[in-house]
Amino acid sequence: MRVDDSVVKVRNTLSVMCNELNGKPSRITPHASLFFIRRSRGYAPEPISLDNDGPEVLGCGADLKNTFTLTKGSYAIPSHHIGDMENYETVKFFEESLSNLKKVYRVNPVAVGYDLHPNYLSTKWALSQSQISNLSPQANPSEAGKSQIQYHGIQHHYAHIASVMAENVIKRKVIGVAFDGTGYGTDGNLWGSEFLIADIDDFKRAGHFKYIPLPGGEMAIREPWRVAVSYIRYITGDEVMHCLESIGFIEKYGSDRINAILGIIDNRDFSPLSSSAGRLFDAVSAILGICDTNTFEGEAAMALESYTTDNIEEDYPADIGLKDRIEIDFCLTLFRLIQDATKGIGKDIIATKFHNTIVTIIAGVVQRLGMIHKLHDVVLSGGVFQNMYLLKNTIDRLKSIGMNVYTNEKVPANDAGISLGQAYIVRERIKQSSSQTKK
Repeated sequence: MRVDDSVVKVRNTLSVMCNELNGKPSRITPHASLFFIRRSRGYAPEPISLDNDGPEVLGCGADLKNTFTLTKGSYAIPSHHIGDMENYETVKFFEESLSNLKKVYRVNPVAVGYDLHPNYLSTKWALSQSQISNLSPQANPSEAGKSQIQYHGIQHHYAHIASVMAENVIKRKVIGVAFDGTGYGTDGNLWGSEFLIADIDDFKRAGHFKYIPLPGGEMAIREPWRVAVSYIRYITGDEVMHCLESIGFIEKYGSDRINAILGIIDNRDFSPLSSSAGRLFDAVSAILGICDTNTFEGEAAMALESYTTDNIEEDYPADIGLKDRIEIDFCLTLFRLIQDATKGIGKDIIATKFHNTIVTIIAGVVQRLGMIHKLHDVVLSGGVFQNMYLLKNTIDRLKSIGMNVYTNEKVPANDAGISLGQAYIVRERIKQSSSQTKK
């Protein structure tokens, strides 16, 4: 059976020991730890310890960077890297790997967790299994339904947050910050910049970035300059062509292509709405002329991160709408950013100021939610937090305002961690239901 190589980064942190008498730092120790991008050969299927015994369940994972997770006793068992679930061959490899691990660990799942996205092959596989399960004949008709497997749809970003909760065996309410490229939302739109109030029982969407159309849908993910056009059109309205000309877009892409993009922006069939943090990073990368095409996932955002530098503390303004659900509007952010770009200010300075803006927004929203809900525990997850500059500075800022910060350490922050979150939520819900039934 194929097992791909693992991919890790080395994450450097500082451990601070304080003087017991005056509370001041007495010793600072550098500490290096592994940060998983892909957890596979050499690490999987090493079990992750949970609190105590629980039911055997399966988390099917997402479609990109798919893994699955089984639970057995007091452990979660994440699989090796399966890959992107985009064809029949990968689905068969998923089934082969699942069959193998179920036999090795003698797991017979009583419940299955899957993503809400109706077009994910992992979701379709789970739903097809539910139909097979429901059609299976019962040995005793009076027992019908009692032994059937339960199937639970788990929202994508909720599962991201739950993956960190599983690693730290957290069941209480937390403030979850899940930033990634795409995840199917409960409103049918594409989420990706989620501030959640979450526990094992459920989650509440407390805030997100303002929705923006993705012209051409999947094409906008592959060609970030399309997302940049969408943002600029929102910012400038009728002056969009003038602004695009000032940053070289008309010369580079041609007015015909630009007008074609503008022509479909308001058509939801061709331009779905997205609150994705990943798409915002893509747009900024394209605006600055750093990367306008993703030849692999996350390329534009990674290129943008490479321009960040230390010792720059400035950021850009942003509008944080304090409604029942917080909505962050980057209109002013991008307006000032484009001004800097047309003035010839260095890309390293602009990229760093943009990253600092995201850090400031996260800290501001988390602080407000903490006050409202009386919470001090913050969970960070999602592929955007593979950005080391963003992760480090966000953690430092949140700790400076008195928050306890939890991140992925045993599984990747990207979609490879989704299956652990799904399995953990389903497992703990069944445990709660069983204990309540016994009472």
